[in-house]
Formats: sequence, structure tokens, C-alpha cells
Amino acid sequence: MKKALAMFVSLAILSSLFMPVQGAVAGINSANSIIVLPTTKIVNGVPLHIGEDAITGSRLGAFLVLNGISHGTYTATVSVPVEYHSVIIPDNNQTYKLNPIDMPDVGINVSDQPVGHAVVVQVNFSRVSFNSTKGMVEFLDRSIEIIFNENTTPLNIGGDYKVVPTTVDGRDTMYFYFYTEADSESKGFGDSIIVGGWKIKMLDINLDVSKMLIELTYPSGLIKTKTMTKDKYYVMYVDANGAEDFEEYDTYPSARINELLEAGARNVFLFTPTDFFVGINNVQMVTYDYWYYEKVKQYSDGDVYNGQWVWDIDPANGLYTLYLHVNESLASFPRVFIGEGDSIKLPTEWGLELTAVFTRDENGAITGVEGYRFVRVATVTRTISITAPKVEATGNVYDFIIEDTDLTSLPSDKNVIIIGGWVSNKAWILLEDVYGKAVIDAIKAEVEQNGYVIKEMDNSENPQYKVIILAGRTYEETKLAVEKFMGEN
Repeated sequence: MKKALAMFVSLAILSSLFMPVQGAVAGINSANSIIVLPTTKIVNGVPLHIGEDAITGSRLGAFLVLNGISHGTYTATVSVPVEYHSVIIPDNNQTYKLNPIDMPDVGINVSDQPVGHAVVVQVNFSRVSFNSTKGMVEFLDRSIEIIFNENTTPLNIGGDYKVVPTTVDGRDTMYFYFYTEADSESKGFGDSIIVGGWKIKMLDINLDVSKMLIELTYPSGLIKTKTMTKDKYYVMYVDANGAEDFEEYDTYPSARINELLEAGARNVFLFTPTDFFVGINNVQMVTYDYWYYEKVKQYSDGDVYNGQWVWDIDPANGLYTLYLHVNESLASFPRVFIGEGDSIKLPTEWGLELTAVFTRDENGAITGVEGYRFVRVATVTRTISITAPKVEATGNVYDFIIEDTDLTSLPSDKNVIIIGGWVSNKAWILLEDVYGKAVIDAIKAEVEQNGYVIKEMDNSENPQYKVIILAGRTYEETKLAVEKFMGEN
């Protein structure tokens, strides 16, 4: 009897809460609603597709924005920040290397070896400890290292570049050279070839002997007359001390180029005429190749790259390491601590950070560290075209799409639209607190049975507003729920 009564009460509650969504949410738009996106990225080692949920949510957001404009087809570009988390990494005094299994959306090519285009991001946990007095984590010298090779250096200098390792005055050093080349380009008599500060002007071309007379202008402004022959190689350079020179070679002078680059030449221009011919309108022409290197950056062992991140260069193996440097005797390298809400940002454009997951006692005081987590924030941007009905309200997509961790209670002046299921979206915890476990369990069961749900409930803070659940077993089914919801409103 008690079971039957309980079932009757549950059914009565569910009947009063759930209403058909078609046409029920009149005038829903960006000004009177918030969209709650999931943030949980990995559950039990299985990556979830919240990036796709974010795109689906942003599509709904664009729909609600356009609902507040006018009737017709509109295009909106929406950007939604998505936070990606790694699994929690325990501290067992090991050297841990970030990998795509622990963090599928790390955003860079990470590996346990810096080969090819892979980067090593590693944490030496024997140099990381919990400071119980401060209630914070302390990172010691070289506790975090990022290891690159010449293909994966983090410096964004634009275009192609060449990294040259060497030793200068006993210090391991690397030079960054901006690099460009031309293959089988052609110029006519009287034209000039200008590369960097070098200028080659063709004064005369002798097709019979495949030679040309040129006027060579050096970067300093010095002008000399030179002769160039087909298939010979001409090296022009400004060395590390500013001295300029011009050299001729019968074959490609790779050893000489490397020698100049390793000596820190300011720029090196290698030029070779590959053919002389008569072009259109009887104009004498030359076809040529060239390679140009210009030094743009230079670092040595111990040089600061950014903040407390310092270089360690290994010319013998062609490896370059950025490490977190701590030296209490120097003001610029103080002790490094992170507490609740803090993180250590890697000194690159990846948006990658390392944070700690703290343990607490029953009073909420920090007692230790459960582990560590890498975090990356990326922006999902899409241009979306949508046909929307005309309504009165307007708003901005950037203001009303929030993360599930930001929803701590139901607002009294908004509709709440929850995207995604209970595994990835933490807002379901709040729903259970507000509507009770039986009600939410019934919705979960419907998701499992039908693949997705579109559910509307009265907002407990103000029944004039609604709580709408758009969730599926998979991100494709969540997308289907959103599409059907947009088609019904």
C-alpha cells in the first residue's frame, strides 16, 4: 500500500511539473533566459564531447539573440569559452609527462619524447610539495619543464624560421633566423631583385656565355659591380660584427651557410642564376633561386624567456627546455606558491595552466592536495544562420551563456535552459536539490529510454519563468533535442 501511494504521489508531482514544450514558452529570448553549458570533460577516464555541446548551445544562443531582433534569416557569429580539463594527476614524487589520454583536448601535440613536431610538458612532483602552514602548494626550481626541438619552439616570429644551436663564449646558445626562399623566379634586364637589405640590379646579360653583369647594393649602402654565372652560387652576408662580404661557390655551399649561421651572422643571402633566356618583347631574362636568413632572436642558457621561465639549451641534441626557475637569492625568481583558485600558466600561447585540487576538512579548511590538473581555455566560434520569429526582447549571446559551475541557484527573473545530460552538466545537481530526486530520476529514465528529452518545469523562484532541459544520451542526441526545441518555438 505504501509503495502504491508513493508511486501515485510521484506521478502526481511529475504530471504537475512536466508540460508540453510546444508553444508553452512564449516569447523566450536572450533577454529573459540563460543557457547553462556543461564543463565536465572526462568521467572515469572517458572523454565527453562538451565541445560539441558548446557549439550546440551557442547555436541555441544565436537563435535566442535573433528571436529578439525581427523575422527573417540572420547570420550571427558566436564565441563561447570552453574549459578543458585533464584527469586529476596524483603526486607520487614521479616525473609526469602530459599525454592526450589524460587530456584529449590539450590543444598541442604532446608526447613523452620531443621528436618530430611533439612537445614534452612534464612535472617533477618530487619538487612539488604542500605547505601546510600556508595551505598552498609550492613549486621548486625546475619542477615544471617544457622541452622542444627546432620544429616546435614556442616563439611566434611569423613565417618560417630556422633554429641554429651553437656555443658562444662557453654558453650554449640558439639563434632564431627568419627564413624565406624563392624557386625559379624570373626578372628582366634592368629589373632589381631586393631581398632583406640586399639589392641586385641587372646591368647586362650575355646569353652566349650565360653570364650577367650586376650592380650589387649592400645593406650598408655600399655599391659594387659584380659578375654572376649560370649555376654558380653567391653568398652575401652581414656577419655578427656587421662586416659585409660576397663569396662565390661552384656547388651549393651548405657547410658555409651553416658556419655563418652558427657564428651568429645577422643575415645570409644565397643566390644562384639557373637560366638566361629571351622573353616576351625580346627582353633578356634571368631565372634564379635564392635562400635568405635573417637573425631575429637569440637566447643563451639562463636567459629569461618570460617571467620566471628560463632557457636551458642543448646544442648537441638540438633540444631546448623552458623551465620554471626559483632562486630565493634573486628578487626576480622568488618562491612560487599556488592556492585555491590559483594556477601556473605555461609561458606559451596555448592557454595551458596547471592547478591543484585541494582536500578539505569538515569545516572547509584546506588540509592537503588530492592531485593536480592541467586546464586549457579555448574559444569555440561559429557563424550560424537561423530563421527566427519576431519578438520584443533583445540581448547579447556573450551575456547569457554560462557554465554549469556558475549556476548556484535558480534566478527569479530568467528562464533557465540546461544543455546536456547529468554526466557532463553539473546543473543537474541543483535540479535534484530544487525538484527532488524522484522527479529528476524520472527525467533521466526518459533520456535513457527515448535517447533525449525536451522538458519544461516551472522555475521554483518565479513560475512565470521556466526551467527547460535539453539533454540526450550522446552529444548528437542532445543536438537533436536543441534542434527540435528551436523548431517548436
